[in-house]
Order: sequence, then C-alpha cells, then structure tokens
Amino acid sequence: MPRCLITAGATRNPIDAIRYLSAHASGRTGASIAHHLHTQGLPVHLLGSAEAVLRLQDPSIPREEYDSTRDLLQRLRAHVAAHPSTGVVHSAAVGDYEAAPSADKIPSGRASLTLTLQPTPKILDALRGWGLTGPLVSFKAAAPGTSHEALVSIARAQLRRTGSDRVFANVIGRTRSDVFFVSETTAECFTSRSEGISALQDWLYARLA
Repeated sequence: MPRCLITAGATRNPIDAIRYLSAHASGRTGASIAHHLHTQGLPVHLLGSAEAVLRLQDPSIPREEYDSTRDLLQRLRAHVAAHPSTGVVHSAAVGDYEAAPSADKIPSGRASLTLTLQPTPKILDALRGWGLTGPLVSFKAAAPGTSHEALVSIARAQLRRTGSDRVFANVIGRTRSDVFFVSETTAECFTSRSEGISALQDWLYARLA
C-alpha cells in the first residue's frame, strides 16, 4: 500500500483529434519528491503526465500515467477510495478549462479560430469529499507581481477551501526563489525552491513514516 501519492506534470485537455490545452509544467518537482521519499523507505506512487513519468528514473517506484483533467480525476479518485489514509502531494498543473469533445481535426488555414471552453471539475477541492483522511499538501502559483503578503493570503485561502494541511506557494516567474510553505498559523519563506521542497519532504515524512 502506498503511504504517499504524488501527482506531477500537466494535464492535456483535448481541443480536437490532435491538439490540446496544457501548461508549462515538467513534473520535475513531483518526480523529485517521489524519488526522495522512496529513498527514505516510504512506499510512494507517482501519478504523472508522460513527461513526469519519464523523469522518474528509478524503475522500482510505482508510477501511473494520466492525460486529461478528467482522466487524472478518475485515477486520483480511485486511489483515494482504495487508500483513504494515504498522504497526497498534489503538485500537478491541472487544466481549469476544456473544449467540447471532438473526434475530428479542426482544419488548418483559417484566418482566425474561436474556441468555447468550459470549466473542468476542481480536483483539489474534491479530495476531502472523496474521503481522503491523510495529510494533503497542495501547490499554488500566483500571478506575476504578487507580493509576499498577498501570496500567503492566497495560499491560506486555498488551504481553508480545500482542507489542505500545507500549501507550497510561489509567484509565476519566480519559481526558484521566494517560495513559501504555508499552514494556518505559519508561513515559512525560503530563498530557494530546493530548500522549500526539502522542508515539504521532511514535514510529510514525519507524518507518514
């Protein structure tokens, strides 16, 4: 039984038969967390995008590949149903919008193209409702120019809304500096992303080992 489930990478929500909507997220962070906890003897399971799974070089670490937001939702819900007390690190960049399903290819060569997008289900908001009782760490990337004070406030709002125990927060464009590990009462600031990730790993290991 996995003691910790890590989501990593970015969803790919299809527009047509060959195109999709996605985000700039390699899955490096999630794969690194999975590797570190595995080397500490903690049973882990990586639920990752194709790129994230490729970054997991140790073949002994269980992994599972997802594609779209709805695919990730179904797989994550199944894991929570089977292992409700597992810890979850939800670092995946989940697409907030999707197009109507189409098995065809949109013709190229048009002067312009308008897409109608609909919001996808909020996976993070649903985890506790699915019965997850283990520790939950979520991630938040705030808009460029967000101040430290506003970033902490945004992270705490996410923590309260989703039932997260901790939120790992950063500002887009400053992913490798000024990161925060936020709880209801504390907000640890780290000058490097690697230091912040180390704190996350230590906190999680102490609760799952």
